[in-house]
Amino acid sequence: MQKVRAEIHLGSIRRNAEKFSALTGKRLCAVVKANAYGHGAEEVVAALSGRVDCFAVALWEEGLAIRAAAQGKDVLVFTPPLCEEDVYEIGAAGLIASVPDLYTAKLCVEFCRKFQLSLRVHIKVNTGMNRYGCDVFSLGKLCKYLQANPCVRVEGLYSHLYTCAQETSFSQRERFVRMLAVCKRYFPSLTAHLGATYGALLGKEYAFDMLRVGIGLYGYLPDGLQGRAKSVGKALCLEKGMTVYAATAAVRKYSYGGAGYGVADTEGLKRVSVRRFGYADGFLRRKENGIAAKKRIQPLCMDACICKGGRRGVWTPVMMDADEIAKATGTISYEVLCAATRRAEFVYDYE
Repeated sequence: MQKVRAEIHLGSIRRNAEKFSALTGKRLCAVVKANAYGHGAEEVVAALSGRVDCFAVALWEEGLAIRAAAQGKDVLVFTPPLCEEDVYEIGAAGLIASVPDLYTAKLCVEFCRKFQLSLRVHIKVNTGMNRYGCDVFSLGKLCKYLQANPCVRVEGLYSHLYTCAQETSFSQRERFVRMLAVCKRYFPSLTAHLGATYGALLGKEYAFDMLRVGIGLYGYLPDGLQGRAKSVGKALCLEKGMTVYAATAAVRKYSYGGAGYGVADTEGLKRVSVRRFGYADGFLRRKENGIAAKKRIQPLCMDACICKGGRRGVWTPVMMDADEIAKATGTISYEVLCAATRRAEFVYDYE
């Protein structure tokens, strides 16, 4: 096999989900967008379907891909419908749409009226992130419009904490409570959800009716945790959900010239090996990128990495801890995980 090999530890992901469920006792929504953060969405969903209450994705295309594996569980689509096709696909598949403003609400209502369809939705509100979400000044008008058009059935309300600073999280929660009170005048039986992985660590007061856990399922915590959240996160002892391996494709005696593209420090170099992974496989082309740091000679090639020493045919780990790579490259574990299996062969461990 020439691809990098991604070993996905489904048992670890299941146990992580159980730990988050036990934190608050609330319903658990597993976030499996971006191919389950690079872990393989269909297999992850199948492994979690008996342990979580619903799933969330970024795009309706992702929702369609996991629908069978979800075994009838609800699937929430975070990105709001952008056109009539989106409304149709979400509604026809029985997915749940996000409605962040009156424009989207009208798009959904007009399409459903035209074709005599119904659509399930959660209202997204802006508590401070300013990405998607209805602001507090427009929320009453949005709710009134949706209440008058029952072809679009409002089942939930949610927002998202945008930083791990406790003071801003508290302010966001207060805004969410006020906005929830407005919505409940129109829709008394809403499912309310604010906390994701970070919110789960803050305690039950951030859980409301449901938690949406993403990065925590895969064995990682958000950067910048403080106080209670930091101690609770550490106590969870989460298990990493992925290890990525690459094969040593060639070993040769160093003769002359460079070692890969550009000028390399080849003084005293006797043998070089070529590991079969590069930046096209999702690893960053930088001198300091956290991968094979002591043995790597040059930045990655597109499809190869030249290292000191090594044995042909041996598979070695190139990604065991996404936090370490993220720290070395100035990014976050989310980006590392999503990229690391771009061209990988998946191997699933069910224990």
